[in-house]
Amino acid sequence: MIPIVRAEISVRHFLSRKQVGMDNKALQDRIGKLIDALAQGLYERKDTMRLCLLAALCGESVFMLGPPGIAKSLLARRLICAFSDSRAFEYLMTRFSTPEEVFGPLSIQALKDEGRYLRLTEGYLPDAEVVFLDEIWKAGPAILNTLLTVINERRFRNGEKEIRVPMRLLVTASNELPEEQSGLEALYDRMLIRLWLDRIQQKQNFRAMLTSRQDPSQDTVPATLKIEDEEYLAWQQALTQVSLGDALFEQLFQLRERLATLNTQSDETHRQSLYVSDRRWKKALRLLQASAFFNGRQQIVPLDLLLLKDCLWHDLHARELLHQQLGDFARHQAYEQDRLQFALQQQQQELAHVQEGMVQELGCQLESVQNPLLKRTTWQIDFKANGLDPRQPHFRLLFLTPCQLDPQQPERLTRYATLSRRDLLQWLRKGGRVQARLHQDAASVELLLDIDHRQQLMVRDAANRPVPVAFARPGGVPEWLRQRWLEALEVREAALTELRRDIHTQRQLFTSHCPHLFLSSEWLLPIEESLLQLVQKDEALLALLAEAREALDNLLQYASGGTT
Repeated sequence: MIPIVRAEISVRHFLSRKQVGMDNKALQDRIGKLIDALAQGLYERKDTMRLCLLAALCGESVFMLGPPGIAKSLLARRLICAFSDSRAFEYLMTRFSTPEEVFGPLSIQALKDEGRYLRLTEGYLPDAEVVFLDEIWKAGPAILNTLLTVINERRFRNGEKEIRVPMRLLVTASNELPEEQSGLEALYDRMLIRLWLDRIQQKQNFRAMLTSRQDPSQDTVPATLKIEDEEYLAWQQALTQVSLGDALFEQLFQLRERLATLNTQSDETHRQSLYVSDRRWKKALRLLQASAFFNGRQQIVPLDLLLLKDCLWHDLHARELLHQQLGDFARHQAYEQDRLQFALQQQQQELAHVQEGMVQELGCQLESVQNPLLKRTTWQIDFKANGLDPRQPHFRLLFLTPCQLDPQQPERLTRYATLSRRDLLQWLRKGGRVQARLHQDAASVELLLDIDHRQQLMVRDAANRPVPVAFARPGGVPEWLRQRWLEALEVREAALTELRRDIHTQRQLFTSHCPHLFLSSEWLLPIEESLLQLVQKDEALLALLAEAREALDNLLQYASGGTT
């Protein structure tokens, strides 16, 4: 018991001396540099290395699936370099492997002199911090059953005593998955991180691997980055204090429900491939806590949840589904993108409703008339209903949305045009284009008038887009109507301002969670793109709001005194 007491005192001393008040950014930087050093010279294996290191930092196990010759054993050997004065054990399993080859030979002397069944564990698995077992599924029941206890409790029964196993990381590997009904489910379930490895894919990396003269077994980790025993024990205690907030728990629970639903909907071949035991969820939580802690945080964040992509799959089919689910989560729910998207759509509809109201209130309503002589439909205006004097020689046509109609100055916004009573009446009979003067210009231009689905007058701009119009009335816009529109636009502006603040908060939150030590940019870029799309949509809505305000200002400025 004395060594255990000393270890506890050492941890408390380390916490009081270094952990309390530790610069979280410094810890994050150090682990980041450690990952880079471990992955040096290992092409296209950095993502695997960072997840293996995370597993080691929280005492979990890793299973690597992939063909032979893709550096699975090299990865495990490199990981031992992360720790100071640590021991490693590596073994290739066969169906003829014996417990003595893994857990140590029997002590003949102890058996002969004392009649004790004692193994000599020095140099074997019970004595190692990092363990690599290749072709794990070929091991016999005697080895696998003992291994279960070692993984679960970090204990190994040696004779009549149980000894503590210092194992920080167990890496297992195979080129196949365990067969169903093989009795290996319990062991497989305890391997939390599951990684698929393939050959080097990119041409330049393949060339670099072929021509590299670096010894792959070389220790590439500087002594200043290596993890001391004191630190490791202190971190194990500290990471348990990382919290799972209510919002994150809801996201985690919703993911669990979606996976359960997908599992029940799978065909017979893949039934249970997305089943996740409560034990695995519990182990996964510790991994998420470790991810948050070594990223310098005291609370799990949405990015940490993405690590479940390498924890919850059973076979390659389930892996693909899980990556798809978490990819959707990253783009739509991780930083409330769907909620913000829905709010933007609502604001767009509300703004469109305000603009629609302005058009309906002031738009020029036409009536269709069947002309038996011309054998086609013509149009007429109820001048009185539209507040117009039919005897006026000219009418001012106001554009209810900004448009560009001047062929000589395409960049100039057209706010109103003047057309003659004769041209207007002629268009009502024949349709087509009319001559009009833009603003106070002396020269005239052709305008293409048209009728929308509400039978209201409109103009087609140079891009053939419909522009609603209204006729200036002698009395202008009534004050009560003007005030109602102003208030409606102010409400929309306040809502959009609040929404923009909300989007900005989520972007800031995402930025504060980056970079993430254990996630590649492949998973971060879609989140950034989804948030940027929200910003762009918000800016587009603000531009539409500005257009609506400009249209209202245009009405107030030019709606009265509209006769020429």
